[in-house]
Amino acid sequence: MMEKRAAVYKRVSTAAQDEEDKASLGEQERLCREYCQEKGYAVVAMYQDIGSGMNKKRPSFLQMLKEARQGVFDVIIAWKTDRLARGIYPCAALMEVLEETGVTIETVAEPFDRTTFEIRAVLGRIEVESIVQRTTMGREAKMKAGYHHVKAAYGYDYDSETHRWVINEGEAKWVRQIFNWYIDGMSPSEIASHLNAEGVPTKLNSRLGWAEKTVSNLVSQEFYAGRGHRNTGAHGRKPRPPQKWIPVSMPAIITDEVWEAAKRRRAHNKTLSPRNTRRTYITQHVLECEECGTRFHVSAGWGGAPRLMCFRMIRYPHSTPCRLPKSVEYDRIADQLWQGMVKVMGSEDGLEAAVLANASRVKGQKDSIEQRLKEVTTKRANLAHEQDRVISWARKGSITEEQLERQLKDISTESEQYAVEQNRLLADLRLIGDGDAVYQQARAFIPTMKARINDHLSEEERQEIVDSLVRRALLDGAGDLTIEFKIPRPEMSFGYFSS
Repeated sequence: MMEKRAAVYKRVSTAAQDEEDKASLGEQERLCREYCQEKGYAVVAMYQDIGSGMNKKRPSFLQMLKEARQGVFDVIIAWKTDRLARGIYPCAALMEVLEETGVTIETVAEPFDRTTFEIRAVLGRIEVESIVQRTTMGREAKMKAGYHHVKAAYGYDYDSETHRWVINEGEAKWVRQIFNWYIDGMSPSEIASHLNAEGVPTKLNSRLGWAEKTVSNLVSQEFYAGRGHRNTGAHGRKPRPPQKWIPVSMPAIITDEVWEAAKRRRAHNKTLSPRNTRRTYITQHVLECEECGTRFHVSAGWGGAPRLMCFRMIRYPHSTPCRLPKSVEYDRIADQLWQGMVKVMGSEDGLEAAVLANASRVKGQKDSIEQRLKEVTTKRANLAHEQDRVISWARKGSITEEQLERQLKDISTESEQYAVEQNRLLADLRLIGDGDAVYQQARAFIPTMKARINDHLSEEERQEIVDSLVRRALLDGAGDLTIEFKIPRPEMSFGYFSS
């Protein structure tokens, strides 16, 4: 009789459980191997998982099901049935494979019965859910009783007898100093530098010292004023609604006045943040670097004059710069662009001549334009897929929120650049397909547009005019600007063109 080939499956729910002698992975393997030796089975495969038995996506569990279908073994050996499955879904997946392949299951600590196994799998899930519920209730009861988290924040120590935080005066004096610096106008980055210069250790004595993010988080914690919340879900995948938060009292390190002043400072910083002070830039859709062909990006900074830098040097900062200096003053280039437009539109036939030059530019270029349009469309689609991948990585915890924000910003900037080029190419194809009719319509529209140009237009109104008339503006290394005009679309409606 042919010797049976056995696969041993072992599982623990957590790494901590693996340290228990009675249920460790090593002990399960020893008992299963002894069982196989008694039965005369040859162990040909070994699988182990650390994770919940309710999860059917355990890596080794899935690998075992796959190799069962490939006929690698004849029987699955486990210490107990709950090592294989604790819920209906993994149980169903396992039963499906057994029916397809004829593979059987045997357990060491108890007789295996298929019907009983399915029932116990369901009951096991109910038991686990009940344990989770009881554990959650017990944890919340401790929170409501005022128990604090074992891991104390900077400025506090954990008292194991009272289960509460107590003030660590050595750290508390620095907490007060940090808040005072922050209220006086120092940035978190400057505060971190001061702390590192003073040799102040962090809570965990990190060799890297204080970081801007650490300081920023510290000055946003209300518990330093004596008021805290537990059960917020802040460290989980899904934050809980405020009505489920549990208020807890803390020994106060700072006064309410200091906390309110810090709140006002944070609100003020948020208002002045570049991401919340969006300004319209008339160059943002049309200005390109003549040296490398990429679009210019406006860097506003914190209160400084905005400057322009080509996207290639932002995306690839270590590459050879395409121009020196690396950035140019935005206001000068924007004024140069607007005055160039005013000059062309102010002359008798200037705008019509510029438009006609654009019409002659696209003659005989249909194939090359269509090819480039196809490439740009594909690149935009690839960027959309890349964005989905980045979001997926963030959900899995593979990248931090800061990395997510930075990568999404880069993708958005690059996608916007391709969108502008895509619209330009579509306009060129439209001009090729029905150029005469488009030009006649635009010719009738030009006088109205010229009549509305004045010195009292807002930045937003100027940008709409630039976007409607300018195909692109090329800035060379010497700072000279070349403007390419396009045929305006009369069907575009502008509020400031109304009579």
